[in-house]
Amino acid sequence: MKRRWNGRTGIAIGALTLMVTLSACTSSGGKGSVGKLGREDKGTLKVAYFNEEAFFMQYGNAFQAMFPNIELEVVSTESVFDAEDPVAEMEKILAEQQPDAMYLTEEQYASLAGKGALYDLDAVVKQDEFDLDGFLPSVVELLKARGGGKLYGLSPSFASQALYYNKTLFDQNGIPYPTDGMSWDEVIQLAARFPAKKEGDDALAGLAPSMSVADSFGLIRSIGEAKGLLYADSETGTVSIASPEWKEIFQSVIDGYKSGSIVIPSDGSGKGGMVAMRSTGGSKTTVSFGGDSVSFMSGKAAMTIDGPMMMSMLDAVSSGAIRMGQSATSKDSGGMKPLNMPQEIDWDVVTIPVDPSQPDIAGGMGLDSVFSINASSENTAAAWEFLKYVNGEQLAKTGSKSSPALSARTAYKKEGNGKNVDAFYALKADTRSMLQALPNGFAESFSKLATEQIKKVVDGTASLDDALQTLQTQGQDQLTKAKADAE
Repeated sequence: MKRRWNGRTGIAIGALTLMVTLSACTSSGGKGSVGKLGREDKGTLKVAYFNEEAFFMQYGNAFQAMFPNIELEVVSTESVFDAEDPVAEMEKILAEQQPDAMYLTEEQYASLAGKGALYDLDAVVKQDEFDLDGFLPSVVELLKARGGGKLYGLSPSFASQALYYNKTLFDQNGIPYPTDGMSWDEVIQLAARFPAKKEGDDALAGLAPSMSVADSFGLIRSIGEAKGLLYADSETGTVSIASPEWKEIFQSVIDGYKSGSIVIPSDGSGKGGMVAMRSTGGSKTTVSFGGDSVSFMSGKAAMTIDGPMMMSMLDAVSSGAIRMGQSATSKDSGGMKPLNMPQEIDWDVVTIPVDPSQPDIAGGMGLDSVFSINASSENTAAAWEFLKYVNGEQLAKTGSKSSPALSARTAYKKEGNGKNVDAFYALKADTRSMLQALPNGFAESFSKLATEQIKKVVDGTASLDDALQTLQTQGQDQLTKAKADAE
């Protein structure tokens, strides 16, 4: 479908998880060349995006105002999200559509860069004097690490996590606040100081899982990665989960699960979920979240590890824009059963826990999206103009006030209303784990197996040694099969 966009229709869809590709044909093109795209230049930009309306709302209308003679064509990439292998599906779109520029996930960026499919931006950045110094150094380092040492893309925002804590709960229990640079061991010990109670309206835990943690192995894996441990090595084809180092981490977290000082994610990470209600002009909109994700927001956990979305949700709850509730169990409840929770939580954040041997390195940092140019493009001038716009100061300034995402441009750090938002920016990315590419599907199957074994240990039906041995043996079988399937 090819048409001019009149800007009169459009729906907003979160752009952080959408695929964008851009194809252009302009008078300033020429294979391998990067010239200047003038306002009067004519051509076509072929854009592969999840949704046409969302693209124009997010980028297309403004970009077309800058270059009014450029016709925009949008190709849906919904197949990427439905695909069993999103990376392979994106490679298929690239091969079939031959776009000039792409909006990629971090995994797609790394894969395409490794296959020589992306244009090296180092020369054009220097040629155009594009201000890379305005970006958070960790973001540029992460882009280069994923690109095998070269810059094959730009990212306007990044993902990072911090340790949230409820000041009121700490004060009530006479426990000192967490601080920047704490180790995982220190945080787990801090969580254990709270009088854990698993059930009832007064339930309380020291530490709750992130909204993004789907199983009980997630926290254990995060701690292990922070210590530089690998549970599986794709290159050697070996699983090494039954080591003393991993056992120590398993034991520490499982002890927390058993005592209740750490919230153990429920099966399915969403059963008995909560509902956030937003009133707009008298109407009500419901938004569902996993049942485990609200422990901190409902005042039932003193700490949690999460990203900036949690900050936005806490602010919305405090302002009354979102009202908390949970799924009702009674027909007479009117569809909602309110949670017993404060409307406002006195909270703050510190850096995510680290490994003491590398106190400036943290896990949980990544790229929300990466804009790249096709290495085979004959229209690099138009593609580069689009990359500059999406990663420019104008959008960064607007996004800092309207989006929960963390801007990669340090001049537009998220406003924290007195909170320690620097905690999201303070640490460098852990590039060690990024060099490890596990076979497609293995991480998911291993996590499922680990979750099953952890449950048995928590329930007392298996010892930790037996569980780890099962993980070692069956996990090795899973890795061997996954590698064979990938070859």
